[in-house]
Amino acid sequence: MDDGPFGDLDPVDPATVWKSEPAEFIPWLSSDKRLGRLGRTLGLSLVPVAREAPVGRFRADLVCRDRRGGGQVVIEAQLGLSDHSHFGQLLTYAAGLPARTLVWLATRFHAEHCAAVDDLNRLAEGKRRCFAVAMGLWKIGDSFTAPQFTVFAAPDDWSGVAAATPGHRQAAASAELAPADSEDRPPFAENPIKVHRYRRGMTQRQLAATAEISSGYLAQIETGKRRGSPETLAAIERALDMPPGALVRPEAGGERQTEA
Repeated sequence: MDDGPFGDLDPVDPATVWKSEPAEFIPWLSSDKRLGRLGRTLGLSLVPVAREAPVGRFRADLVCRDRRGGGQVVIEAQLGLSDHSHFGQLLTYAAGLPARTLVWLATRFHAEHCAAVDDLNRLAEGKRRCFAVAMGLWKIGDSFTAPQFTVFAAPDDWSGVAAATPGHRQAAASAELAPADSEDRPPFAENPIKVHRYRRGMTQRQLAATAEISSGYLAQIETGKRRGSPETLAAIERALDMPPGALVRPEAGGERQTEA
């Protein structure tokens, strides 16, 4: 049986499309069409307010308003792999603007930066919402290039929308989450749970509920403060569809107790 009218979905390097963040990429992103698609992914209705909005001596890439009553939204956009510089800029703009929602948009994300966004959400305690969104570009044959927004970190109470279901995020993750052995970063040796959780598009609370443990206990395991009992690690493996034994290694031992 031949392939008929089907083609292959091929990734497109954003560097071949935009040469400059401020001169090309930000204006493209700020159009009603692009903001509409990004907003639908996040469950927001975005209206552009200002580009290069002044924050003291600095300038925020894009400031929007959420028509659904979510207040002001600050978007920090980055062409390439997430880095500390852009994360610091996002924090600076958050301190200088009355933003209810922060969105860090990059081509790919380090798992540690997704974890940092998770920490921001925990510290904010619902007063501010923070997202890490990866943007991939795709085309089929000689078709037009199409963007795809994939949420990798979000508030625990964020349920997502149809355009960003866990299956959708999982399919896109391999191209948009920096792999553990990327030459741009040291090996992600703390705990593989974070990487698999992000690739499945799950928050800590969602994974903890599926594995039937507390989110606080899961956070300690992910940060290395707790090793986790064999029973707990096996439950996490099942929740993440990881191969049996991926986390539970008899020779490594583990905590004897479990925590609900």
